[in-house]
Order: sequence, then structure tokens, then C-alpha cells
Amino acid sequence: MERIWTSFASRLREARSTDGGFGPRPGQPSEPEPTALATIALEDADGQAWLSEHQADDGSVSFDAASVVNDSATAFTAIALEVGDARERALDHLEGTLARTYRSTAAIPHDPSFRGWAWTEDTAGWVDPTSRATLALRLLRPDAPAIADGLGLLADRETVGGGWNYGNRVVFGDDLWPYAQTTAAALLALQGTNPELEGRGMDMLRTLWRDEREGGLSLAMSSVVLGLRRDSDTAGARGALVDLFERTAFLGDVVTLAWAAIATGPALSRLGVAS
Repeated sequence: MERIWTSFASRLREARSTDGGFGPRPGQPSEPEPTALATIALEDADGQAWLSEHQADDGSVSFDAASVVNDSATAFTAIALEVGDARERALDHLEGTLARTYRSTAAIPHDPSFRGWAWTEDTAGWVDPTSRATLALRLLRPDAPAIADGLGLLADRETVGGGWNYGNRVVFGDDLWPYAQTTAAALLALQGTNPELEGRGMDMLRTLWRDEREGGLSLAMSSVVLGLRRDSDTAGARGALVDLFERTAFLGDVVTLAWAAIATGPALSRLGVAS
């Protein structure tokens, strides 16, 4: 394991941008999400400095795509930062920016009492950003009232048979199917809260990581969840992750590389929620 982690960590350090952050691929401008995840993986002071320097007055660390501003990396930023004012402001932002409420319809049924978190402010809640924010709050501010909202949304959005799609479970009368990446994200947030829900999710994840083993992000995030739970599939998923890296180098994707380093290194324990 140490050799595997050293290989991932070394490649990750090589991907650093000249300003101390990390871009989505080596040589590209630094962005919040790859920087936050790489900082978690490496416990990296330069990455923490970049995140602090790019934190807005409202506590968010966002990616400005011109037409929208995506603040979903703020949750990972909070986990990446050391104890202090910057971390607290990031957590304040999470608590204060729940998604918009939309009414349930026959076409897209859901429980509108749970808002969750969105990719960008003033839009609907989705599984991935809700999972990120819920995980960060459970790790760093476990008494936050907003946690109950995040857990409620994830329970409501479970797909038939277990696991999670990106947003809803049913659209226009069709049951949506789960994916490994979103299922892993939800399971990270749910740790130790709902045994039956988590059990169905884990059963599905053991199938999904095999079905999606050519997808680096799906495989790396699945490996994080399996490793945290000391699941019997952990070794198999890590072996598949190493094989994929040796064949593809994850196509240069820094986010995937960071998750792989988290899955196989000391940072894994930082994502474990104490029961």
C-alpha cells in the first residue's frame, strides 16, 4: 500500500501548478476542486495557502465559469484547510446556502421538504454536492442542523434497489439507474447513519465498481468508500485502480489522481466519520 500511495502522491505533486494550486490536468490553471482534493490527499501547505487566498468574503471557494459560479468545492476546501477562521467561514457558507425548494410533480416526484445543496447557488439540490456538504459538516461541525436536511435528501433520492443517480430517482415514470461515483459520494456522507439504506448502497457499489472499472473517478471514489468500511472488495478495487493507472495514467485527470491518493494513503482516515 505504501508503494502504491507513493506512486500516486508523486504523480500528484508533479501536477502542481506554478501558483501552488492544482488544475484539472497538469499545466492547466488551478481550480478549487482539484486543489482541495489534492490538498486533502497530500496534507499540503501550498494547497491550503492557495485555497485561503481564493476564498471569497462569503466563505466560498468557487469556480467561475462566466455564466455560472460553482461553489460546490467549498465543502472539500473546508476539509482541506487547517483549523481556523478560513475553515469556519467555509462551513458557515455551507450552512447558509442550501438549495432552492421545488415542488414535487408527477413527472419528477421527490420530497420537497429536503433541499440539499446545489452545484451553484439558487438552483435545485443534487446528490453529489449534497453529499460533499453533508460529509464536511459531519466531519467538522457535527451539530449543524443542516446535516439532517442533507441526510434526508439522500434517503429520498435513493434509486430502486439501492444506490444513487445524479439527482432524482424517477423521471417521467422511468426508474433511474445508479452510478458508482454518485453512490460512493452518498455513502461517504451517510457513514453510520442508516444501516438499511447504506447496506443497499454498499451491495450496489460492489456491483457498480466492477461494471465501471474503466472509469477512473468511479473506481477511485469506490475505493475510498470500500477502504473506509474495510469491505472485502477493498483489495480488488485497489488492484483494479492500480491497473487502470498503469494503463491510462487516469488520462491526466488530477481529480481522479487525488481520489486515488486518498484511497490508498494516510488521508483516507480523514474522511471517516466517527460513530
